[in-house]
Amino acid sequence: MKKYILVGLVVIAAISLTACSSNSTSSTTSPEPTTATAANPTSTTTETAYKDGSYDATGSYTSPGGAEEIEVKLTIKDNIVTDSEVISKATRPESKNYQSQFVDGYKAQVIGKNINEINITKVSGSSLTPKGFEDALTKIKAEAKV
Repeated sequence: MKKYILVGLVVIAAISLTACSSNSTSSTTSPEPTTATAANPTSTTTETAYKDGSYDATGSYTSPGGAEEIEVKLTIKDNIVTDSEVISKATRPESKNYQSQFVDGYKAQVIGKNINEINITKVSGSSLTPKGFEDALTKIKAEAKV
């Protein structure tokens, strides 16, 4: 009896493997339309559009010492950031230092970039100031949205 159960399990396993391999074969041949779709340019039609112009906003974030702010000015042309300025508004010495480091190094991650793709997480050792920048960027996007 145990032999029949074992043989039955082996047969079921073999059938399952065959069924899985035939599904994977059919799914390997079907991705062509998906590949063609993926070859299209990135979703410029679903990408958020923004009005050309100059915008500014103050972003806030929390440092270990408390709340801090940073002012962000951006110029946008065809969704590309063409100019940017960040003004430190820190009140604590350590925050002033980190904001200064941010101001000295952030532009490479912003100028010439599509505003929809900007995502700064750390600049020159400053990991909290970018949160203030992102807060200001969110406000600018809301103001400039078409």
